[in-house]
Amino acid sequence: MLLLYSSVFSPSAFAVSSVDFEIKGVSGAIEDNVNSYLSTISTPKGNNYSYFESKVRKHIIESIQVFGFYQSETTVNLTLDDDELIVFIDIKLGDRIKLAKVNIRINGDAGNDPAFSDLLSTVPLKSGTYLSHQDYDQFKAAITKLALARGYFDGKWAQSEVRVSIKKNSADVDLIFDSKQRYVFGDSVLSNQTKSGTVVTELATFQLGQAYESHLVAEYSLALFNSRYFQSASVVPDINARKDGKVPIVITVINHPSNTYEVGVGFLSDVGFRGTLGWKKPWINNRGDSVSAEFEYSTVQQEFTFNYDIPIEDPITNIAKIQFGYQRKDNEDTESKLFTLQLQRQFELESKWLRTWFVKFEQEDFTQASQVGSSIMVLPGVSFARTKQRGGVDPYWGNQQLFNFEVASRYWGADINMAKVQSRTKYLRSLDRTHFFTTRVDLGAIYVDEIESVPASMRFFAGGSQSIRGYQYETVTPVDAADAYIGGRYLTVGSFEYGYQFAEKWRIGLFVDAGTSTNDFSEPISIGVGTGIRWMTPIGPVKVDFAVPVNSDTDTKYTFHLYIGPEL
Repeated sequence: MLLLYSSVFSPSAFAVSSVDFEIKGVSGAIEDNVNSYLSTISTPKGNNYSYFESKVRKHIIESIQVFGFYQSETTVNLTLDDDELIVFIDIKLGDRIKLAKVNIRINGDAGNDPAFSDLLSTVPLKSGTYLSHQDYDQFKAAITKLALARGYFDGKWAQSEVRVSIKKNSADVDLIFDSKQRYVFGDSVLSNQTKSGTVVTELATFQLGQAYESHLVAEYSLALFNSRYFQSASVVPDINARKDGKVPIVITVINHPSNTYEVGVGFLSDVGFRGTLGWKKPWINNRGDSVSAEFEYSTVQQEFTFNYDIPIEDPITNIAKIQFGYQRKDNEDTESKLFTLQLQRQFELESKWLRTWFVKFEQEDFTQASQVGSSIMVLPGVSFARTKQRGGVDPYWGNQQLFNFEVASRYWGADINMAKVQSRTKYLRSLDRTHFFTTRVDLGAIYVDEIESVPASMRFFAGGSQSIRGYQYETVTPVDAADAYIGGRYLTVGSFEYGYQFAEKWRIGLFVDAGTSTNDFSEPISIGVGTGIRWMTPIGPVKVDFAVPVNSDTDTKYTFHLYIGPEL
């Protein structure tokens, strides 16, 4: 490189407070790289401009050679404007070095590894193309990274160099990696005393003697963390202790506290204060059985649920559950006392659907409008649920799908013959993380001769914060001759909401909900519209909604909802 320097001022003792570089002759990535290199040069002190000049020269040469330009010409002019030093740089790149011979070879066990064959098929360094040191460094790093990821811990570079001939305007590349042997998984060792040894073993994503792959280690660590047992988990290979072709795996877990508690509060104008209290004990034995309980309270409904979970094979995706529940409801024309015992078997499919087979035993005493009844139901069934989202507690994309089917028959001890199917589908999409669109569809049907034979808790009602906003809780439903609510055999509800993020943690929303609960679809569709504010917090959004009914013939003028809960 030829670099010319001229100074339009005499060196003096003027103090320089800042330096401004004016660059001509290059653009795009090359200009960005030159600026990046020059930004690391310190402001000259006193009149030591010759040292500053040498630094400028060195950095320009290095920044241009990255792209294969070894024959450039650069002119540098410096001038003082008060206490600012202005550096004018004019670069003529000249010819770019081309690659002549490219020799890239993998020796050792990795030479027969398909992952390395796939990587070599993407090599950007080819004879006849321009030299790029960035491509060279990145591809070399990719080989080293892949070697570590696939257990070639003894691998070394036998040769790695770029030989440049300015006279021939060409360069030769040699990248020869000797991977040595590939290690396999050795013994897994718990680094701390814990009663979770059985669960830790069951969640393992690899076997002793299996070829090492780093993604299996990461998946194991994630599986431990996502289980209900540990508040933190770490799985790492002990590379320094590798021996005889095996690398031991060190596992460190910290159990959740013996007891955890959750509290939730909210206010809805249709049901008043609403609160929840949850308790969970993640460990009761070495097998990993756990218990939990939840109590929900509002002025119209109180509910208690107790769960006993038993892990089967995989404590995350394969669980047996015993559930006991009690619910008391006193709302409008509904009074009900319901006892439930439920046996479940949950299994996560490869498609990430959570499939649950269940049998419910229910005993209910109820009054619905003028009807007083008592029922015993035995309900085998199946449900499928899947939630996918991106963005954590404040998602910007997601899907939620729920499907439930249950059937009762006198053949196995139920009071009536009936079948019930119900589903919920919810989608969340966003544009530029500023405009948010949420849709929800709830569908349901009960196949039975007479709706009056169905217990009150199993009938369909619409209206409320999770249904059609603008209407009181469970007041969108068929009525009898006395205009008392009786519940429906069909449910159809849809919702659309637009949210605009006007500040970092704040959104405003506009929504419309519509639908009905019916026995024959003779009733008009109930429509509610409204607006709301959302405050994004570390535990999820705090939502405040104000809604009005569009076509209500009731005395309800508006509804107000305050609650905390996830978007999906």
